[in-house]
Amino acid sequence: MAKAKKSRTNGNYRNASAALDGSRRIFDDVLALAGTLVKGRKDLGADKLHALAELTREYAASMRDLPNLRVQVASAAESLEDVADYVMHTEIEQMVGDAGTFARRHPVATLAMTVAVGMAASRLMYRQPVTSRARSGSKAILRRASASGASKRSAQARRNTNGHAHA
Repeated sequence: MAKAKKSRTNGNYRNASAALDGSRRIFDDVLALAGTLVKGRKDLGADKLHALAELTREYAASMRDLPNLRVQVASAAESLEDVADYVMHTEIEQMVGDAGTFARRHPVATLAMTVAVGMAASRLMYRQPVTSRARSGSKAILRRASASGASKRSAQARRNTNGHAHA
């Protein structure tokens, strides 16, 4: 009588695979929704990049005293133009795939860019004008001084009314 070969898995592999497929579908749906929302903005972003490349090119042309720097700025303008063309002619899904490929090939550069973008975003989001900080700081100091003076005066008034005035 031949014994049935026992399986090393207890069925969890099948459940994990189904969950992974479900999460992939959700991620694909989110990407499709984001792609739909971003398509209109993509053209506007590409136009802004083209304008920035043109301004950079004009700035490079105005740098007559520094020829080496002018070449570098002109090269940056060409790179901006290439990025603008890439954004204009590439679908969002392909851009996300390219970003993932870049992240796998250059993890340190990706980490550095992520940290830099996060720091810049946090500074932009939580930036307050310096003048309002100075005013609010001086107001807080005045409030504390007046509050402590008021509490000293009220304690003195209580002592006087209770007949316990001390010199």
